[in-house]
Amino acid sequence: MLLKLCGITRAEDMAAAEQAGADYTGMILVPGTPRFVPRAKIPSLMTACRCKKVFVVRDMPLDELNALIAEFRPDAVQLHGCESEDYARAVGGAQVWKAFNLNSDAVLAEAETFPCAMVVADSGGGTGRPCRWDLAARLASVRPVFLGGGITPDNVRAAAEQVRPAGIDVSSGVESAPGVKDRNLIQILAERIHS
Repeated sequence: MLLKLCGITRAEDMAAAEQAGADYTGMILVPGTPRFVPRAKIPSLMTACRCKKVFVVRDMPLDELNALIAEFRPDAVQLHGCESEDYARAVGGAQVWKAFNLNSDAVLAEAETFPCAMVVADSGGGTGRPCRWDLAARLASVRPVFLGGGITPDNVRAAAEQVRPAGIDVSSGVESAPGVKDRNLIQILAERIHS
C-alpha cells in the first residue's frame, strides 16, 4: 500500500518521510492554511528527500499552476477546490489528483468519473476527521484511491482493511503541531501500513 505524508513544511520532516519509506510527500500551496509552504521554500523541500512530490492547491489560476509545474516539476498536483473537469484536463506536466469531501452518494458519483489519475477520499481537507469509509470502499473498488481524513497510527489498519485503498494519505495524524511532523508517529504508521 502506498503512503503519502502531506502538509510537510520542514526539510527534516521530508527526511523522516523518506526514512519511513513514504512513497509521496505533499506540500500545501494554499495561502492562509496552517501548513502553507511559501514559494521561496519550495526548492529546499523539493531536494530534501527522494520521495515523489505532490503540490496541493485549491482553485489556483490554471496558468499559475502550470507555471509552477514547469518550474518545480512535481510528480503530481492534488486539486482541493472546485476545479472543473476541463481545468483538470488542462493541467500539464504532472499527474492530476482530485480530492473529494466524500460524504454522499452524489459526491461518490462525481468522484467515480472525474478525469484524474488518483482520487483522494477526504473529509474536507485538514479537518482531522475521517471521511465515510463505506463510500471510500465503494470508490476504491472501481478506481485508484488515496484514503485521507483523520488517519492515525491507531486507526490505519482498520481503515486499510475496510476501504482497501491504493494508498493512505496522512497529515495531522502524525503531527505534534500543525506542520510539525512527529518522527516516531511517522515510523509507527509506516510500520502498520507495511507490515
